Amino acid sequence: MKAALKEFEKETGFVTEPEDFKFLLNDFNYNCDVYTLKVHLNTELDLIESNKNEKYEKFFFRAYKRMAKKDHTIPIHTICIELIFYRIKLKSEILKRKATKQSQSKKIL
Repeated sequence: MKAALKEFEKETGFVTEPEDFKFLLNDFNYNCDVYTLKVHLNTELDLIESNKNEKYEKFFFRAYKRMAKKDHTIPIHTICIELIFYRIKLKSEILKRKATKQSQSKKIL
């Protein structure tokens, strides 16, 4: 996790917290972990290492899923797209349930 945070900061200039990164899976071909990070639409990502990376693009998850299914992404995402979306959906459902429980416990009778 520390390596992912450090690399993210180095490549984008943004500092984020460990709880903002969500582990998805391990890329077995490169033995590296794949994370997701929610970035708000109005956030500008600077391309600090332009000699290594192409310009960043933001996609809604549905558009990215279509791209992965058409083999327009990195191989691990194309291969594991269903697992990735299953984990993203599962995590968002858990967060919704927690928020619902917290709001219900605060009601005054």
